[in-house]
Amino acid sequence: MADSLVYGIDVGTTKIVAIAGRVDERRERAEIVSMGEAPSHGLRRGVVVDRELAAESIAEALEACDIRGGPVSVGIAGSHISSFNTEVTLLNRARDLTVTDRFVKKLDEEARQIHLDEDEWVIHVVPRGYVLDGAEGVRQPVGLAARKVMMRAHVVSGALSSIQNLLFAVEDCGVKVSRVVLEPLASAEACLSESDRASGVALLDIGGGTTDIAAFMNGALTHTSVIPIGGQSFTSDVAYGLKLPFDSAEELKIRYGSALSGEVDSVAAVKLGDRFYNAHFMSEILEYRAREALEYARESLDHARVRDALPGGVVLTGGGSLLSGMTDLAEEVLGMQARTASPRHVRDNGKPVQKPQYSTAVGLLYFSARQNNLRSKGKGAKATSFGSIVSAVKSWFRGG
Repeated sequence: MADSLVYGIDVGTTKIVAIAGRVDERRERAEIVSMGEAPSHGLRRGVVVDRELAAESIAEALEACDIRGGPVSVGIAGSHISSFNTEVTLLNRARDLTVTDRFVKKLDEEARQIHLDEDEWVIHVVPRGYVLDGAEGVRQPVGLAARKVMMRAHVVSGALSSIQNLLFAVEDCGVKVSRVVLEPLASAEACLSESDRASGVALLDIGGGTTDIAAFMNGALTHTSVIPIGGQSFTSDVAYGLKLPFDSAEELKIRYGSALSGEVDSVAAVKLGDRFYNAHFMSEILEYRAREALEYARESLDHARVRDALPGGVVLTGGGSLLSGMTDLAEEVLGMQARTASPRHVRDNGKPVQKPQYSTAVGLLYFSARQNNLRSKGKGAKATSFGSIVSAVKSWFRGG
């Protein structure tokens, strides 16, 4: 197990999770040393809308985890996230034609130059594979010889202002951000094995504010998307339908909720406090919203033309996946096998992180460990620092 501690912060719509641990990347194992959790305020659907409130929530989680200074990897989601697949090609002018780490970094930088709107920032360039002098199927080109190298990559970008606001809120708490990570990619690190990715699988991370998608084919990331519906939407609908305060609706949902109304007796009643509520009606509300989220996921996968190429099915994680009946409903709506997943290969030392709602937080530790490992540069996403964001903003006003 690696000796150095690494840190992650999952800045969610309903909760903030700060986590510290040690990661053995070779064995794909994580040891959780400490964790802090706090209710989330100042965010809406994954986006910071009140910097001061968000910073207070983050600070509470950081204090409970005892993270001081960082650097940390921070999860990001929200409807401002977009992604696409691209190809970039460069000629290798080295005398011996050997592809080096430096050359691969140039490919990464080239992919980042692809035209985006001026208010967008590239968060990830994730290689899907390489073509060396026409030879397909290369996963790791470093050390091989080629004159013409093509990189196929998945590029994820987000609104610069939203990323900046997230970084402001975190660094207001006195910690340094080393990397911003798309939340479904972090969850995939924690929940999916290499064989899952190789077989072809879609991960649906149903969080509080959003449902995030990451699809893998032949071991490579091929599609990502963020749907602005999450567990908070489910609860809000129950609160409106049953004329309840939000917190009471959340408790009812957790204790008695189901996404399969057909399996709930039409006259069944559930009790909260001194009042009774119709369980079937609540289930109808939950099923309607859950079905909507899954239909959006199906449309996203169909638009990317990958739904029929995922024999591994769909893996549900995140707190919303715990709603009774979600896996069965996912199978019905998506037309593929579904299962629920929690973080794998975790030793938690009494910290209860082996649950779907902590998948993103645990996955962020793997990204933090990779950031600390110089040999892994160029294999994953490039670090996104507060300083680089600020520099980009300043360049607008210099006309650069």
